[in-house]
Amino acid sequence: MDSSIERLIKLVPEWNGKSIKLSPISDGITNINFEVIVENESFFLSIPSSDPKLLNIDYRNKYYNNSICGELNISPRVTNFIEKENLLVTEFIKSKHSSSEMFQSSKQIEKLVSNIKILHNAKPFLKTFNMFNQIKSYQNILKHEISKELLKYLDNIKILEMKLSIPNDMLVPCHNDLVPENIINKDNKIFIIDFDYSGNNDPCFELGNLSVEMGYDDEQINNLLQSYYGEVNEKTLCKVNLQSIVSDIGWSLWSYVQAENSALNFDYNSHAKYRLERAISKIESKEYRLWINNI
Repeated sequence: MDSSIERLIKLVPEWNGKSIKLSPISDGITNINFEVIVENESFFLSIPSSDPKLLNIDYRNKYYNNSICGELNISPRVTNFIEKENLLVTEFIKSKHSSSEMFQSSKQIEKLVSNIKILHNAKPFLKTFNMFNQIKSYQNILKHEISKELLKYLDNIKILEMKLSIPNDMLVPCHNDLVPENIINKDNKIFIIDFDYSGNNDPCFELGNLSVEMGYDDEQINNLLQSYYGEVNEKTLCKVNLQSIVSDIGWSLWSYVQAENSALNFDYNSHAKYRLERAISKIESKEYRLWINNI
């Protein structure tokens, strides 16, 4: 067992003096994750792979929000949190690996939305999440290394921020990073994991982000809105499509920051380039002006 991990494990009082087996989990692209088997009971342990401040991750926020959702049984329950070490331990739910293909049909979308609505109706999360603030932070970190392509669209980002702003009393608890890997399916029940970027936010960002992570087409986005709102409202549809652009820009910059700082084996540069190109393609599309003018 790695000595640094062994030191962290000793900080969990309930594990002291017990038989422990550690198995690395290689799926994540943000944290270093392990399955910890303590005398035949499995736990999930997550620690940062790089400086959490660079990525704007607040582990106390992550713990607080995960705890709320664990109590609602839409996420694994939190069992331990060591704040000074940014160490979070939850139940370990054994399941098959998720993929976007698992959430493509209207029935699957409806099932996923039912969990999202429970999440959005939970008690308020500890902090708010605003992707425009994230974008500014990542721009400051990257400085002159930001893609020249993005520099052409800074005015678009400013307009999007102005157009998509909503009052704080309209924000709801959101996960904000619903990639397939953060959704697990066990015995036909869905659980949401990894609350690094959770916070009170516009539900349209959650839906817009989800639409790009799952690769939804126009019909599937309509299904998503129908399941969530009970109708497809043109203004809301435009907001969700615009938020999908904001999501891609934000996570693209996040990936460029990770490319410079993370020790994880992942091609962050290619991921960043793909997401930025997808966002720019939408900004350059004929639909973009329609979306902007309709909100």
